[in-house]
Amino acid sequence: MKPVIADAIGQIWDIPVMRPRLPKYEKLAQYLKQIDENRTYTNYGPLQELLTSRLAEYFGVKYDQVLLLANGTLALQGAIEVATWASSSWVVPSWTFVASAEAVCNAQREIVFGDVDPLTWELQPSKEPSRLAHMVVAPFGSAPKINIWQDTLSGVPLLIDAASCFDACRSLETTEFTHTAVMVSLHATKLVTTGEGGALIGDSDWLSDVRQWSNFGFRGKRVADVRGTNAKLSEYGAAIGLASLDEWDENRRTMQHLTGTYSDALASLNLSVQPAVKDGFVTSTLVAIFEDKRVRDATRASLEANGISTRAWWADGVHRMAPFASCSQREQLHVTEHLASVTLGLPFFVDMTEAQLAAVVSIIESILN
Repeated sequence: MKPVIADAIGQIWDIPVMRPRLPKYEKLAQYLKQIDENRTYTNYGPLQELLTSRLAEYFGVKYDQVLLLANGTLALQGAIEVATWASSSWVVPSWTFVASAEAVCNAQREIVFGDVDPLTWELQPSKEPSRLAHMVVAPFGSAPKINIWQDTLSGVPLLIDAASCFDACRSLETTEFTHTAVMVSLHATKLVTTGEGGALIGDSDWLSDVRQWSNFGFRGKRVADVRGTNAKLSEYGAAIGLASLDEWDENRRTMQHLTGTYSDALASLNLSVQPAVKDGFVTSTLVAIFEDKRVRDATRASLEANGISTRAWWADGVHRMAPFASCSQREQLHVTEHLASVTLGLPFFVDMTEAQLAAVVSIIESILN
């Protein structure tokens, strides 16, 4: 694919780093009408059941292996809270969005930060057998490496934060989910969305306990058997999710074309992007890798000066954030700190124009040359 390069220097743009697009009213109308007719607005209504069924088909799992929740962070927190067979400490990569760590802390568990692999950006397994529960993060749209981690861990919970990995999680039917769950975000910034929401896919017994937790601790009666909260997805969220799922195939084709054009243009400048793109998956972010921090910072400053927003999506690593400064570390986090210094999220959204893409690439080219 021929790179798109244009001479955009001198023009002040207004390009956001992200521009979410939820389904329009025309796509939502049929589902909103059903809500009006059903007069069920939450508490596992018919639209939530339909969305669960359609997602189970997409993921290639059984209906009871999918649980929809109010957001992805609560999905992670609930999975951790009900995993009573787990240790009190969870290994979590510092190279992740802060919500991963916040979910562990909100579940009143301890964090042990681990470093990531320089090629995959994913948590590195310990060299010694571990009895600690693990939250593994699939970074920026990568496919969860479930089987590899199950071979590494034995009898402890494996929770995979695959927030941006809807595309990479298609067809998980060959997966054995014992003590394993995967969280896919359905936030407004994702390509398939309920506006605000998250899906857990995995061990049906584990998910059943999370469902009880998400409904005040109720299980079939209005008496709380365990401590819980209210983390259910509403019927309005389910309506958005169904309409968004209707648009998925078309949006995926659009994003695949945009991803290819973008990554090819950056490759012509000797820049690579996140591992998921190299593996052919689409997601809602594009993260470029620069030679060093100096070049990254200069590029960011130039883009911002030209009205083009950027984002250091995972900042300097969660271990550098004040609320987590006292958490223990399994090892030195050298790869995390390197990635934090050389990566940059570029503008990337479903209706990004060729002119906008060309402006971004042209300004980057001017810095690198």
